[in-house]
Amino acid sequence: IGSNADLYLELKEGTGRVFLDTFPLTKADTQISTRFAKDIACTHFKLDCDYYDFIFTIRATSNIVGGPSAGAAAAALTTIAVLDLPYTQDVAVTGTINSGGIIGPVGGVKEKLEAASKIKIKKVLIAQGSRTYPVLLPNGADTNRTLDLIEYGTTNLSMEVQEVVDLDDVLYHLTGRQLNHKNVSITQNEEYARIMNGLNRVICQRTEQLQQLLSQEKIIPSAEAEQNLQQRTESALNASTMGDFYSAASYCFSANIQLRTEYYKGKNLTEQELQSLFSTIEQKATALSFKINKQQIQTITDLQAIMIVKERLNDVHDQLQEYRSKNSSEDRYPILAYAEERFFTTLSWMQFFDMEGKHFIVDAERLQNMCVQKISEAEERSQYTSLFLGPLRLEGIQEKIDTAHRSRNQQEYFLCIITASQAKADANAILSSLGVPEESIQDFVNSKRKAVERVIAENSEEGIFPILGYSYYQYAHSLQEKEPYTALVYLEYALEMSDIALYFPEERSFFQEMTRFIQKSNLLMLGEGILIGILTTLLVMRVKRDLMRNKKKTKITPKISKQ
Repeated sequence: IGSNADLYLELKEGTGRVFLDTFPLTKADTQISTRFAKDIACTHFKLDCDYYDFIFTIRATSNIVGGPSAGAAAAALTTIAVLDLPYTQDVAVTGTINSGGIIGPVGGVKEKLEAASKIKIKKVLIAQGSRTYPVLLPNGADTNRTLDLIEYGTTNLSMEVQEVVDLDDVLYHLTGRQLNHKNVSITQNEEYARIMNGLNRVICQRTEQLQQLLSQEKIIPSAEAEQNLQQRTESALNASTMGDFYSAASYCFSANIQLRTEYYKGKNLTEQELQSLFSTIEQKATALSFKINKQQIQTITDLQAIMIVKERLNDVHDQLQEYRSKNSSEDRYPILAYAEERFFTTLSWMQFFDMEGKHFIVDAERLQNMCVQKISEAEERSQYTSLFLGPLRLEGIQEKIDTAHRSRNQQEYFLCIITASQAKADANAILSSLGVPEESIQDFVNSKRKAVERVIAENSEEGIFPILGYSYYQYAHSLQEKEPYTALVYLEYALEMSDIALYFPEERSFFQEMTRFIQKSNLLMLGEGILIGILTTLLVMRVKRDLMRNKKKTKITPKISKQ
């Protein structure tokens, strides 16, 4: 049975904290989702939320308030309150709020519509893909029949039911205002394309070299391996033809791991030979770690490049640790192959240190603050997700959070930031997809892709091309048709990696600062000049008026003498 709830928001001068008062009692997931809703709204519309404390109040007719279905309403109300927008109270909304401002589906929509009808609500907003509702028997059994909720609302409930994609749509129905809707187009940065194409060529040429090596050594891969290699090389060629160089390089990287594994198997290496290869890779990784720690970071591109290099180096070290735990050569071959090819791609990514860009202040204090912030966000998302799935199914996310904590303690802030960001994105991908019907997943991924495009376009307009965010965006696009859920994860990675500049102030040269000062001074002088001009004009007009008045008072009337 559905029930209605009223959501209120009071803003007070503060520091961005969120408080929740409910009657009746509320579950923990509602408290967390309210905080997420506020954060997402503030980020999505770039609101100045750090100057307020947010006091949400929920009054419901049910026995207990639970679940994340108030997320969309809380995000909309946050926007309305901060911007002080007029809105209609004849519209209700039920849905979760997810990264990128995407509205997610919730359960019991039919019953919620019926509850809204009883209190004379004229329109209810539901998540895209929620209009098709399964018809169940009283015992909960599926009947294989569905109900069109939009038609049901019009015919049976005398109300309009409208599917919405994102927070922009919700705000439009509530306020009539188009706050964030604009056509965006992503233009690939030419320097990025040149460097990534070079990286792609190097990695894919390595594929050809490894194939030639196997041929020379007369090593024939297994039929399954041969089929996988063919698929990956074809995918790499197709991606490269379409200008998607990151995806092409990724497919070649996977092929190289398999080719090198087949090579090690075919050579049947001795323990001494394996140990020699292991030692060589370990020494190279250690030397590169020492070198990369001296790398100067001046641009957001430098920051992203060192993050990806640090992550890959950490991956190499993890593989080497895994190698030590294996006794069988058969088990060691793929681990060693992965470590070697991972190290090679790490070297390739260092080309991005040559890419030009705006200079930012990237110091240890700001890096540490971002590291701590990302860990906090990842832990919150993980805890929230565990309410639905349990902690055991989130072990991969927790491992990344643990790595971020260790990196922070070791002052490895670059590695901390990227691993914590990935953990947060993994949790967001799970939260976003909860409840999305299989037949609607492609539409949902499309919505997420548009959100990513908006963020990348906005950063590009500011002269900050997000090399990691764009790379993940392209890779997600190449996966979307066959692996939509994996594509969703990479889109979440793209969202996380496209707004890094928010944490660092732009570094300005002496000339730029002087220009800004002069411009500011000129504006100030202009304002002062206008004000002085107005005051002078008023003063002159007043003096003239007073002179005219005095002249009238002192006017001499000529006497006429009587003749």
